[in-house]
Amino acid sequence: MIHMRSNAMRWFRYSISLILAVGVLAVLMGRQRWGDLTGQVDWRWLIGAGVLSAGYWFIRVARWRWMIAMEGLRIGWGGAWVSMLAGLGVGLITPVRSGEIVRPMFLPKGPKARLVGWVVIERMFDLSAVLTLGILGLFYMLFSGLLLTADVSVPPWVLVIAPLLLACTLGAPLLMHYKPEGLWRILARVLPGKAKQLADARLTWRQFGIFYTVSVLAESLSLLSVFLCLSSCGEISLITATCLAPVIAIGSLLPAGPGGFGIREGSAALVFGAFGFPQQMILAAYLSNTLIILVIPAAIGVAAAWISDVTKTSSQTVA
Repeated sequence: MIHMRSNAMRWFRYSISLILAVGVLAVLMGRQRWGDLTGQVDWRWLIGAGVLSAGYWFIRVARWRWMIAMEGLRIGWGGAWVSMLAGLGVGLITPVRSGEIVRPMFLPKGPKARLVGWVVIERMFDLSAVLTLGILGLFYMLFSGLLLTADVSVPPWVLVIAPLLLACTLGAPLLMHYKPEGLWRILARVLPGKAKQLADARLTWRQFGIFYTVSVLAESLSLLSVFLCLSSCGEISLITATCLAPVIAIGSLLPAGPGGFGIREGSAALVFGAFGFPQQMILAAYLSNTLIILVIPAAIGVAAAWISDVTKTSSQTVA
């Protein structure tokens, strides 16, 4: 009964966040004059964004295979792609894509509890990469004078809280490296059942470097794909796009909508609008980017998992 009530509350929260995201997008899109963009979209930029999206997911899948290998499992590229993108499909209906922790459920039998722990660590590194790029963008805008060209100011607390958030997201992986005895004794008592295996893993400095480097590289490709989508709808410089886009990414970390939908587009329209860019250009670019780098890969992953019946074959062990 308690488990059913917990599931009901979780899905209730997901439904509310979905309704909020749809509402925000409906309001934003309903105010635009889409006719101004008719015939102006340059599809060549969108094709380039698709190529970057493929590169983005390739390096993330490569890291996922490496994570699986750390737990003694061997899986081919096909299985890794399916589990990665199917997990993305689940993650898109949850705030901050937290649902991606189900990714190991699309794998053969193995230490799934420990793999869930590694996915959590991976997400922490991804968030830290977003914050790193966002902080660089904020300080570049501040010290280059770029903010002087816009009707916007960066509150001092933003410049303080962003590095603190970065320290927090990197703090969890650092705890996995140092493993303070007192904290780990508490975790051993608190974590139920198989979840105690999560406290057994130790993150080496080499693993720390691989996680963080791949996250920064992947998020950089994601930002470049945003630039290409923006360029497909209008004129914008690479510097402006790569400074502002990570700031938008920080805003989309707010757990208010599934996968950041609505929050991301609303923040983009607000921030880029302060620099004089038309809202219809920004919304069209961000919706295109979301479709290219998130929605289409997620749909492919879910369809592939369903076609291959991967959830029923997950009890088989891969050699």
